[in-house]
Amino acid sequence: MKILLTADWHIRGDRPRCRTDENWLESQREDIMAVERVAREHQVDAVWILGDLFHQPRCATEAVNMVLGALNSIREVCPVRILPGNHDLPYHDFDNLNACSLGIVYQAHHLMLRTDNGDDDEGYAELRTSNGKLRTLYATPFGREDMEGLRVFNNDIWATHQLTFPSDKDRPVEGVGVTADDLLEAAPNVRVILTGDYHHGYIRNQGNRRVITPGCLNIQVADMWEYRPRVYILDTDTLEAETVYLEGHRGDIVTDYLVTEKERDARMEKVLSVIGDAEGVSLSFPDNLEREIAKPEYKNAQRVYPELLDKLNKDRK
Repeated sequence: MKILLTADWHIRGDRPRCRTDENWLESQREDIMAVERVAREHQVDAVWILGDLFHQPRCATEAVNMVLGALNSIREVCPVRILPGNHDLPYHDFDNLNACSLGIVYQAHHLMLRTDNGDDDEGYAELRTSNGKLRTLYATPFGREDMEGLRVFNNDIWATHQLTFPSDKDRPVEGVGVTADDLLEAAPNVRVILTGDYHHGYIRNQGNRRVITPGCLNIQVADMWEYRPRVYILDTDTLEAETVYLEGHRGDIVTDYLVTEKERDARMEKVLSVIGDAEGVSLSFPDNLEREIAKPEYKNAQRVYPELLDKLNKDRK
């Protein structure tokens, strides 16, 4: 059995600042069709989307309709299963599934990556290999990860959606997310861990065990303009994965706004530095006004200050 692994499509109605596509919705559809072509060419048995199908819980109607149509095309090739991610769920809570765009997709097609042995939306399932052997799967939607309980897992595959870096050096901030080695250590009896959320695809091998993170489907931030979106094809017989790069719609990506953002960040740092170094600085306008109006040069204004303060506090109509 071959499973195509993809994640972090982040489908959205609004066009990201770094993109100049004339028809952003069509560009996203072409990216999804690239997944469909790989599924067809490699004759995979299933497509698993490992979280963040949408960029926000409630996506534009046109984008949701586009996704429904595109998933229909993939389903003509093979079944599709989707794992809820943090961007998919209102307040990052799986209990809010029915109040989001992913819930519409789920109700329309019942595409959840979930157990086949009951009514639970997470849990144990079995996958049959080409020679009839069974592989066990445990899938947990975002927010349902139990890191302390992973040591009792005794499954071949664990699918989750959490920020997992290839190594410590890839973390932008210490203590953010986990590393691939952290997950392998937390779940010592799991052979393959599938994750989403991290947008650079990678495979982290540790002996005959591995973490697979597919990365994002399309480029939505300028500093990833050189990144090549990809999918991985997992062979359930060997539990090894093949990398397949996507030929979707890359479009034109601009980076000019990064200069503006850098200048803005520099100004912000200056403001924070002034606030941190100066005594008596407040973010309250009345407080700053009171401090300034106490200066001798504003003596005439001091007599109307109480009335002005009343108006600022909305104590007078």
